[in-house]
Amino acid sequence: MRLPRRVRLILLGALAPAVAAALTLAASPSLQGPSIDSLYRLREALHGPRPAPEPSPVVVVGIDEETYRRPPFAGTPQALWGPRLSKVLAALLDGGVAAIGLDLVHPTSVEALIPGFERDYLLTLRRGGKEGRLVLAKVQHQSDPLMPYRGYMIAAGVNNVRSVNLVEDPDGVLRRVPVTLTVAGPVGDANGTPHPEPGMAVEVASRALKAPLELAPDGSAALAGYRLPGGGAPLLVNHATAAGAIPTYSLADLFACAEAGRTDYFAKHFQGKAVMVGTVLDVEDRKLSSNRWVTKPEGLNQPDRCALPVMGELYVAGRTRDSVPGVYIHAAAISNLMNRDALAEVGHPAAVALVLLLAGLAAVVTLATRPPVAAAGLLVLLAAWSGVAVEVFQGGLVLPYLQAALAAVLVFPLALGFRFAVLDRDQRRIRNAFKLYLPGSLIDDMIASGQSPSLGGEERDLSILFCDIAGFTRMSEGMEPEALVLVLNRYFTVMTDIIEAHGGFVDKYIGDAVLAVFGAPYATDNHARAAVAAALAMAQAMEDDPTLLATASGRGSNRTGIATGPALIGNIGSPRRFNYTVMGDTVNLASRLEGANKYYSTALMVSGETVAHHGDPAAFRPLDTVQVVGRSEPVAVFEPLSAFRRTDPEDRARRAAYAAALDHWRAGRFAEAAAGFRALAAVDSAALVLLRKAETRVGTELEPGWAGVTALTEK
Repeated sequence: MRLPRRVRLILLGALAPAVAAALTLAASPSLQGPSIDSLYRLREALHGPRPAPEPSPVVVVGIDEETYRRPPFAGTPQALWGPRLSKVLAALLDGGVAAIGLDLVHPTSVEALIPGFERDYLLTLRRGGKEGRLVLAKVQHQSDPLMPYRGYMIAAGVNNVRSVNLVEDPDGVLRRVPVTLTVAGPVGDANGTPHPEPGMAVEVASRALKAPLELAPDGSAALAGYRLPGGGAPLLVNHATAAGAIPTYSLADLFACAEAGRTDYFAKHFQGKAVMVGTVLDVEDRKLSSNRWVTKPEGLNQPDRCALPVMGELYVAGRTRDSVPGVYIHAAAISNLMNRDALAEVGHPAAVALVLLLAGLAAVVTLATRPPVAAAGLLVLLAAWSGVAVEVFQGGLVLPYLQAALAAVLVFPLALGFRFAVLDRDQRRIRNAFKLYLPGSLIDDMIASGQSPSLGGEERDLSILFCDIAGFTRMSEGMEPEALVLVLNRYFTVMTDIIEAHGGFVDKYIGDAVLAVFGAPYATDNHARAAVAAALAMAQAMEDDPTLLATASGRGSNRTGIATGPALIGNIGSPRRFNYTVMGDTVNLASRLEGANKYYSTALMVSGETVAHHGDPAAFRPLDTVQVVGRSEPVAVFEPLSAFRRTDPEDRARRAAYAAALDHWRAGRFAEAAAGFRALAAVDSAALVLLRKAETRVGTELEPGWAGVTALTEK
């Protein structure tokens, strides 16, 4: 059994979003990273660059291009930089730094070759490690880690070495830093028992906050009362994207500053800070990160210098890169931990619900409107979703932005395809089956309701237009049937188009006549006005195109009658065959008025009820009062006026004279009526008809109850 259309729409409204959501969620792991990056881009477009905390809790000491170019570092292998690095680290410790993370892995040392060369460096490492303010870096590989030189670890303390590994997403972008890594145990641990160990960023933040990382049995993690988003999972970094968001100091300037004994500078700029020391070169150790689409030119908004001026020609003005030195990712994570503003991702159930919600809304938009409107609605929906996702992201929560948007986009072709293949196919079948017999508006009702037409009708006020071809017999004489059909079909096409353009519909063709209805199936504001306008347009079409109804035997013309009043309209017939048609006295009157045009030699005639419903008496001229065949009550009849006749002064004068003569006729002043009609008879066929009638009554006695009614004996 075929399900009702409404039920199928509901099923489609549920099925299309479910399919789209399932396809999107299957690809969600690959979409989540680009989704986060897109939110960075949108956030910047709506809110501008995200500023860093003021003051920044973390800074970077950069081994930059300037360091490599300035003495005493220039021309010296980095393996020999220990004594100079020691001086800077000692100045930082003296200046009151909270913690230092050395994002440098030096697996070898010249100390073995030149004993005592790195004595000061080793003592500084020992001091920093003993005070719990220094963390050395190692790189955790799949098997053995890449460790610092053993002497450095002994000096700093084996418990002050942490991994600088970052977590790379499937697309190769670094968006997260590990909270912990599983290691086999510290150097010297005979058992080598695997245990979780904080990563570099977490460890430096922990030292700066003077609070250890707390790991709960349920896998969650907390630092200084801050429950880390995602539990013990890698921390999603929330980058500040303003230029120079992480204050960066050149190692060369700080060395010169320490040499100059500027302890005040170190206290002012580094006291209470977490410091990351690492490479910030143009080519080395650069990573793609989640802020890759909103990076800024390097070298901007640098902090005040201490001893050396900024070296020129280090940066290309305005140049941006989609990669950043890895030390900045660690620094951003430390800032997030200390300011408690790391990004959190919604859980899987909530993500699924959001994807289904947006896909469902897209299905509603797609199925409720026509495709062009649905496409515009979908764009509005996606814009609204983008706004919501960005505002939530601004607050630190990551929604499944691209996943939900893609699901909504996928719903559009899925739903449209189903509509075209299934639902619209039924609509097309109904429309094609009935379009030649029923008005389009009624077919639309049937499609909307999902029901086929049934017998039944109602009485309502309508305007009925009846149009016939005058001289049809003469024009069709000697014509082949095929040729006559072509002429009639062209004429009916033009007339039907005019009727439908004015809000009417053709009930039927009766031989060479057209029966049209105005005011049904839908009620209109003024069906009488629409019917009159259609009749005038039909007459104008005959004037504009001399080829209409033109044959070798002559050209036909059309006559139109319009009546307004109650009529029965509906599906009338038998259950197996019926028509949407109109019947009643008003229909008969329209037919009689069409025939009455022959008596007055006019082309258009309407009833007094039509004039009353029309609402503009100046659009008509009175013709007479007639009693048509089959109707006992007389009817006032009028002739509609074209726009030209209404504005033509001569025609206006003739109409006034005709109205005055008609008043004499109705009052029984036959001599005066005859005189008035006689003056117009040469140019007015209706005046000629009434002149003949008035002349026969001149000198006769006025009949009792005289009203000037003309009895028409022909249909």
